[in-house]
Amino acid sequence: MFVLMLENRSYDNIFGWSDLQGLTPDGVPTRADGLSGKPQFVNIGVNGNACSVDKDAPYQLNVDLGHEFLDVLVQMSGNPDAAMSKGQYPTLAASANALGFAYNLGLHAADALRCFTPEQLPVLNFLAGEFAVCDRWFASMPGPTWPNRFFALAGTSWGLDHSPSTIQTVEANLFDGARFGNGSDTLFTRLTPQEWLIAYGDTPQSWSLKGIERSSQRFLHHQELINALRNGQLDASFIFIEPTYDPIGHFSSGQSMHPCGDVRKGEALVARIYNAIRESRYWEESVLLIVFDEHGGFFDHVIPDDTVVPASQRLASASPTSLTQYGFRFDRYGFRVPAIVVSPYIKAGTIDHTFYDHAAIAKTLAPIVRRQKPPLLTTQRFAQANDFWRVLTLREPRRNIDPCPAVSAPHLSPASIRPPSQSVAAFGTINWPGGSFYGGA
Repeated sequence: MFVLMLENRSYDNIFGWSDLQGLTPDGVPTRADGLSGKPQFVNIGVNGNACSVDKDAPYQLNVDLGHEFLDVLVQMSGNPDAAMSKGQYPTLAASANALGFAYNLGLHAADALRCFTPEQLPVLNFLAGEFAVCDRWFASMPGPTWPNRFFALAGTSWGLDHSPSTIQTVEANLFDGARFGNGSDTLFTRLTPQEWLIAYGDTPQSWSLKGIERSSQRFLHHQELINALRNGQLDASFIFIEPTYDPIGHFSSGQSMHPCGDVRKGEALVARIYNAIRESRYWEESVLLIVFDEHGGFFDHVIPDDTVVPASQRLASASPTSLTQYGFRFDRYGFRVPAIVVSPYIKAGTIDHTFYDHAAIAKTLAPIVRRQKPPLLTTQRFAQANDFWRVLTLREPRRNIDPCPAVSAPHLSPASIRPPSQSVAAFGTINWPGGSFYGGA
């Protein structure tokens, strides 16, 4: 099982205008829940200016749209003065037109509501049409990258509700320096080191997990992963792929699809990974998930259902702590994110409306690594999660599946990003030694 987790895009931002049509896993004709065929959505800014959802999103922005906890609070409620009250999340917006994506962004408000056309993103749209797209995959919490990535790898964020960029956070009692968890509660510590690999481009965010430093030899660079696939020397059941982030350059030269970088570089990375797996001897025994960690401040018209409350261990107190700065009870999901499942056992044009969050990754992995009793993870969120095996409906693998269309990753001068985001500071807490430790199979 391969998982490529990219950065900071909502479902509508990537696939809203794609008008994806096909069949559910049960064979019922359906259409993905995007923007096509719907009335134009409009959000009102703080000064009363109207911003409409539009096409032809810029390939790269020079500002990181707000997606920290308080930003999402405003976006979900549509109230610029929204705040937590005694641990209670404010009332969610009544409709997509009442969402707050146009607030607090000044001249960049329109960018939050502009979405890509399929012609702009040929790789992701090819894969979505050729395999399965999930249009009900939600971020695990309404906030930034770090807690959402932790939910993907541990089924919890240990109470973290923000980007850990302050001394108080790094020194919190659930940390060992800048490490999260207790050393035995993530996928990488519940599995044996021989069962997993982490492929990275520069600084892997997963290095911040406690206990993972004992298995540094299981980290390999993207090119080493490509070589292992090409040579038939892949020695793991679970391969987690992190993009090149470029935190030093404020994400401007990365491949993560972060808005401060050119999305075409991210498309090139997706194509490279997919083509390498498709051309390898592992193709007919593989499943690849391409998913984004959170919405990045971009518009999505689907308001997370506040009656679907995560079955996570809620905070005993609503009082803020170093980890849970806002007293969040983890009783809300975030906005939708794009998710594509790729395998030769998936019918082309599969559209899955099943509810997922990032805990689905571990739930799907569990039978592959035979960790069902006792469970692979012990969190309530993991226990509640759906797996995505339902989209693999074929008994025999499809053959003669095309490679991804060619995409050019432009060599542009890095954009001037201002102001620096909290995510940049969060990456500064990772004590990544650099270099390659992987010794091969």
